[in-house]
Amino acid sequence: MPTEEPYKKLVNQGMIQGVIEYLYLNKEKKEGYSHFLCSKMAIAEGEDNFARIPINIDFVQNYGSSDSYIDKESIEKFIEWRPEFAEAIFECGKGTYHKGSFTPKAGGEEMTNTHLLTQSETGKMSKRYYNAVNPDDVVAQYGTDCFRMYEMFLGPIEQSKPWDTQGISGVSKFLKKFWNLFYKDDKWIVVDEAPTPDELKILHTAIKKVHDDIERLSLNTCISAFMVATNELGKIKCHKKAILEPLTVLLAPFAPYISEELWQQLGERGGQSVHRDAEYPVYNEEYLKEDAFEYPVMIKGKMRAKIQLSLDLEQAEVEKIVLADEKVQQWVNGGTVKRFIYVKGKIVNIVL
Repeated sequence: MPTEEPYKKLVNQGMIQGVIEYLYLNKEKKEGYSHFLCSKMAIAEGEDNFARIPINIDFVQNYGSSDSYIDKESIEKFIEWRPEFAEAIFECGKGTYHKGSFTPKAGGEEMTNTHLLTQSETGKMSKRYYNAVNPDDVVAQYGTDCFRMYEMFLGPIEQSKPWDTQGISGVSKFLKKFWNLFYKDDKWIVVDEAPTPDELKILHTAIKKVHDDIERLSLNTCISAFMVATNELGKIKCHKKAILEPLTVLLAPFAPYISEELWQQLGERGGQSVHRDAEYPVYNEEYLKEDAFEYPVMIKGKMRAKIQLSLDLEQAEVEKIVLADEKVQQWVNGGTVKRFIYVKGKIVNIVL
């Protein structure tokens, strides 16, 4: 190197782990046939009597959960995959599947399908455990932006994290909510109106949070900040360009495709790109200042009321408002106030 080493820290991304699904195979055959048993029953009998056979997660219903299981259709796929078990017995608490048919247990519920519980464990994602997730399949179903953001949302960048396809729906819903700030029934609803202080506070709170968390490479909490801001803007039905445009630029490194499309729609860009030409937003502390606080009111050592008050009020004004409050009057009940303690932005304490 012709210069000093410019990097201060090496960051190693944690391994993305997978869910391993096991079937319990009895070490002793039953009536001359290989015998698979529901995980709940196998564990009750003693795991030492069984071999654990990894099964392709594509065959498992509710895979990765405590009630993951295989049914008749799953067993048929398993047998096609592992033909050496074509005549195996698959037994669950409700009955037995053998040679293409399910027989319910005598005296049990009338059932036509098996519900053989599997054992789910978090481990390495590999061909050996038949639990590898093809990113192309996830992108085809959810889109590239959703896939990127979910990987970031899984947890701290340096920690190992289990991949759970069931959890990706939350990120997908967030992106749809974000899109709905711009469109309703495929109609563009963004307006050129001046933002309110509350809307500016939501925007600049998100900008500050994302800015600070990127510096720490805390990408998962950045995604949380986007979700919070989107939910809050959705509640107050904010569709203002002055808010949504900087929020779109803020989102661009995390969800590049949806951000590019929306940024193009927000103005005449003439071949420009949000990733090359947009100015990344900077938060303004003025919009983050609190002008009011909900004070807990303590009377006789216990909180008896909560009152929203401006932070600009002097103690005399606070005392007058608090003592006139109906709930406070009920607890004071005509008694003499010996001390009125007011700590700005924290608490009000009334000593009788």
